[in-house]
Formats: sequence, structure tokens, C-alpha cells
Amino acid sequence: MAMVIGIIRVAAALLLTPLTQRHLQPFAHARADAENEVKLILQRIEEDTLKLRDEIENAYSQRCSIETLSQCSRGSFNGCSSVFPNQQCMEADELVVEACGGGGGNGCNALWDKTTSIVSIPSALAQGKDDNPTDPELIETACYTLLAEDYMRTKYENDEIFWDSYNVQPSWTYFGAHNGLFRKLPGTVDEECGNYDPRLRPWFVAASSGPKDVVLVLDVSGSMSDYGRMDLAKEAAITVIKTLTISDRVAVIAFSDYAYQVHSDSGTDLLVRATNENKNLLIDSIQNLTDGGATNFHAGFQLAFDALERTIEQEYTSGCNVAILFMTDGVRTAGPETDEVLSLINDSTQRLATLYNRDTKIFTFSLGAQADRLATKEIACSTNGIWTPVDDFDGDLVGAMASYYKLFALGLGDDTEFTAWVEPYEFFWSEY
Repeated sequence: MAMVIGIIRVAAALLLTPLTQRHLQPFAHARADAENEVKLILQRIEEDTLKLRDEIENAYSQRCSIETLSQCSRGSFNGCSSVFPNQQCMEADELVVEACGGGGGNGCNALWDKTTSIVSIPSALAQGKDDNPTDPELIETACYTLLAEDYMRTKYENDEIFWDSYNVQPSWTYFGAHNGLFRKLPGTVDEECGNYDPRLRPWFVAASSGPKDVVLVLDVSGSMSDYGRMDLAKEAAITVIKTLTISDRVAVIAFSDYAYQVHSDSGTDLLVRATNENKNLLIDSIQNLTDGGATNFHAGFQLAFDALERTIEQEYTSGCNVAILFMTDGVRTAGPETDEVLSLINDSTQRLATLYNRDTKIFTFSLGAQADRLATKEIACSTNGIWTPVDDFDGDLVGAMASYYKLFALGLGDDTEFTAWVEPYEFFWSEY
């Protein structure tokens, strides 16, 4: 993606060049050539993405064949201990492992194999011997995706030829599954195993759910200080923020006795575009939240719907899915009764549907044994959303909140040409 940005900058530079009448015609041709080149590059990337999707779907259709099952015996699940048949040293400008450089930040060139793919899984799923998975579906996914390796290898060979004309090294080709398995080519050995989960990466969420407006409504009442709940809520909210892309809009509402919007910039009362800059500002604000006060459900939802409607009215919305993620650890102790909260939600969702043709889903998360599970479940069900109870000691609030987008994935199945773009970001060892 760095190469694409470079070409776009060339085109922009042409637009800024001082012109005379004599220079106008050559400039017009240069600008048109640069724009066409960018379009062709972007078109190629999207076509490659759709071809990889088709290869994976074809592999899935052959998952029960004898050939697939026999080939699976070659599979490796451990990204830290794999041995590659054709490994070679990367160039210094491709990938350097700082950990083996003896200090000073010099590092040493990493090894990779351009002919072999590798799979990895999050550590929470590696419950078997030698850090292998025990889930049959996860094992099956590793088996059938191996059938796409020939295509991935051929694609990389073609990519090297294509990108060499721009003096750019092609990137990995990779696939992330809904169950957490990740396959990439060229194969490289990870420095740390189990830390990478593709389901929490912006590229995965964008492709799975499409553009969306997301409002996080977080309980910051006094009881959130119990059992480390406040830190857990912050971690979960930050994880959700990190999965968003520039196609999304986001706001964070904190509530106790009253509600207030956690700002990404100076005083906005709208949802903001989920750029890297805005996400970093929101993350900083979330980390600075403090607990205290009572629990006023109504205030949190009122401010959330107000922000959504203002954003839609001013046409600053994503124009697609709307999700409210509501997290609480207690029962309502301030503000209107639960019936009035439900009335507010029903009236507000109906208003957004009638005036703006927007379907709103509410995902509720009840943290701890003291949470009002009946109310939060009813709130989610009223919008065909999802309610998730989370235990204080062995629950996974981070994973639960970060998985909200899966409901939206069901609506993308009929769009056979859908591709999603995310804001360019720099790769480092395991961050794709």
C-alpha cells in the first residue's frame, strides 16, 4: 500500500505544479495517466482479493475429499517451530528481526519461504499437544485452506514481477477464518506464538461487516471499581476501537448518574470517522475514564441516539449498519425506570428506521453476577441484537464485545463483488 500512496502523491504533486498556458496540455495528459495508473493498481488489488476468496471457497467445497485429508498431514499449526523446505534470507529492506541483533537496534535478516504457507492460531485455541488445536472445525480449516497454497504461491510469483516495476516488494497473501485460524504466504517463523488473532484486525472486521456506525455506551458507575471491571471494560472498548476502519463512524458514551460523550477531538457531538488519528485520541480518552456515581441506563441511551441522529442528519454517517454496544455491571439505580428505557429505545430505533431507513442493532453485555441480566437481555432482543453475560472471573468481555460485527456478516453474502479497504498502516512482525 505504500507504493499506491506514493503514486497518489505524484498525482497530487502534479496538480500543485504552477502552470502556464504552454504547460497546460502536457499537465492534463500527465494527470490523466497518473489517475489511470492508480485506478488500474487498485482494480488489480481488488481482483486479486476476490480471486483468493474464490480459491478459499473452492477449497472449502473439497474439505471432505480423501486428497484433502491426506495432504493435511503436512500441515503445521505452530508458527514458532515450523521448518520450511525452501527458506531463504530476506533482504534488509524486507524484514529484520531486531531480537537477534545483539542490541543497538540492528537485528538480523529474517528467514522466509516463498513457496510454502504457514498457519497460526491464537494461544487461547492452542489447547492440544505441542500448542496444536483440539477443535475439530479449526483443524478442518487448516486442512482445507492448504488446498489454496498452490494459488497463493503462483500469485506471489506474479506479484514479484508486477511490483518490481515500481521497485516495491510484494506483501504477504493471507487468509483469516472466523474461528481464528490464519494462513499466510510466504511462510515466516513468528517471534512470539499465539499473540495474533486475525478476527481482531481492521482488515478482517471491515471485510466481515462492511461500513458501520458504532456507538459504545460504557457504565462508569462506582461499582465498576469491583473485581477490576473498569480496566476490563477499557480493554474491551479499546479492542473494539482498534478493529474499526476509515469506512466506519464511532462515538463513545460514558454514563453513571449522567452521560457524556468521550471526545476524539474538540467538543464534537457527532460520530467521528475512525481514522488512525481519531482512534488514538479516543483510546487515550477511554484510558483516562474514572468510575463513580449511580447507574442511569436512560441517560446513556438518550445521548447515544442523539449522537446517531445528529450524525445521520448532517450526512456524516457511514450510511450502512448501526450498532450500539452497551456494557454494564449493575442494575439501574438512577433515572427513569426500565420500562421507560425500553420505550426510549423502541421509539428511537423506529424513528431512525422511518426517517432515515437505518436498522439499529443493540448488543448488550452484562458484566458480573450483580448485573441486571433481565433488562439487558430484553434491551438486546427488542432490536434483534445479541445479549452476552460475562462472568467476573472466567468470562471474556474483550472477545465478546469485539465479536459484535459477526451479525452484520450475514447481510454481505449476496454481494459477490464486495471488497473493503482500510487505512494504510505499517506492517511489523506480526501486525497485518
